[in-house]
Amino acid sequence: MIRRFLPLLVVAAVLVVAGCGSKTITTTAANGQVSTHTTVHFAKTKFLLHAGLAFGTFHRYIYAPLKAGDFSHPLQHKAVVAKAALAGAFVYHEVKLALTDAQGSAILSKVVSPLTALGATLAAVVLALKHGHPNLSGISSANGAISSIKSSSSSAGANITEHSSSF
Repeated sequence: MIRRFLPLLVVAAVLVVAGCGSKTITTTAANGQVSTHTTVHFAKTKFLLHAGLAFGTFHRYIYAPLKAGDFSHPLQHKAVVAKAALAGAFVYHEVKLALTDAQGSAILSKVVSPLTALGATLAAVVLALKHGHPNLSGISSANGAISSIKSSSSSAGANITEHSSSF
């Protein structure tokens, strides 16, 4: 019975979290300087959701095929690369969302810089995958960055649990 309603509960939870957006506050100091500060509601929760989806999808559709040698298999190469390119675009999008959430949280401030670097690495990986030539060193570098981010996040009290979407 619970299995029947679990997908509905997950969708409802995502909609509730997605509905809790961010707010940009602009202040003007006495000396005339204008500063902008963005607050994100439920930043840690949203960060864990987006990072978990990004990292799980990366490991399932990009890193695991690399380790299995599927990118070099002549009969599967094109299908695996196409699936990895789609997954890479999703991972890049989720990392951008996780970065926004981390920027809105004081607890997660130390993962902002690594997430920014990961975003740049993923952009290069996705571009290479779209052209049909996987960037093997870029994929390995992204995996190392993900491990570092997970470690930093865990030490800040936010343990990332990987989830992957189905393509």
